[in-house]
Amino acid sequence: MNKPALKTAVLGLGRIGWAFHVQQIVKQPGFELAAVVDPLAERLREAAAQFHPGACYTSCEALYAHQKPDLVVVASPTSFHRQQVLQAFDHGCDVFCDKPLAVSLQETEQIIAAMQRTGRKLMVFQPHRVTPETCALKAIFSDGWLGKIYLVKHSVTNFIRRCDWQAFRKHGGGMLNNYGAHYIDQFLYLNQSKFRKFSCELRAVATLGDADDVVKAVITAENDVILDLDINMASAQPMPPWYIAGSCGTAVYEAGRQEWTLTYFEPGELTRIELQSGLAAANRAYSSGETIPWKTRIIRNQDYPAIDFYEKCREYFAGDRAPFVPVSDTHEVMRALFECRRNAGWDE
Repeated sequence: MNKPALKTAVLGLGRIGWAFHVQQIVKQPGFELAAVVDPLAERLREAAAQFHPGACYTSCEALYAHQKPDLVVVASPTSFHRQQVLQAFDHGCDVFCDKPLAVSLQETEQIIAAMQRTGRKLMVFQPHRVTPETCALKAIFSDGWLGKIYLVKHSVTNFIRRCDWQAFRKHGGGMLNNYGAHYIDQFLYLNQSKFRKFSCELRAVATLGDADDVVKAVITAENDVILDLDINMASAQPMPPWYIAGSCGTAVYEAGRQEWTLTYFEPGELTRIELQSGLAAANRAYSSGETIPWKTRIIRNQDYPAIDFYEKCREYFAGDRAPFVPVSDTHEVMRALFECRRNAGWDE
């Protein structure tokens, strides 16, 4: 039987905690904002005035001394995740954690072991799973227009001189952890196959710190689909955001129109061609000269409404539904981040 409302505490009132988690919790009928935690008093005062949480605390120790929330949302910087997740488990709380789950694969496996030991629930926030863009992509992957998909090229570009905690490796910063955790999870969600091969280069170019702001990763899944990922925060010109290639066609994305153009053929409409195994090509022609009967299809993001992530949270944490982001997927994403860092020579 579902609980009437999940008493929820949010740890961290920075960007994601303030702009997303707290605002979702106060407007969702299945959640009660029981507490917020942040070491900065001015942030607590702001939260008290705007969101009226049940209580405000400057530390997790103070929270657990006075309350036992049903759910703890960990929205703090990555370097705090392991400690705060384990602390929540030890106090009998389930955890919804921002990505990435931890700064390393080793910490990830410690958290998963603690989840299994304590019997608590854990899910990581992966918002790119619920966007209209991903919902449209899921249809492209599943409906077979492109035939067998073999390549997914995704590029995210900007020019930002990063100067906050994300600029430092010691805090778990860098674009591989920050954006890479999103897009590798997105690829895993769409492709539904674990990873078998990794190649990665990392650079610190425009950032004012020492963490990577340029990522070039090529990841091959066990089903042989290739993810070619560019995350470049030192680029004055944008790269094309998406290029999906399959055995029967290609999809490209126009970000301004938020639509996909699919160019493909129906295999049954191709003419029959005799394969020549000899070294002397007939008529000295080195191709068949056929005309491919191309078709075009437009897929619009607006036709694929976004999924409510917090509704998925309620189904899992308050009900008996399977997690929208299984912990096995989280482990696979963290393994991919580890292997990319290792391949690039940026070992954990």
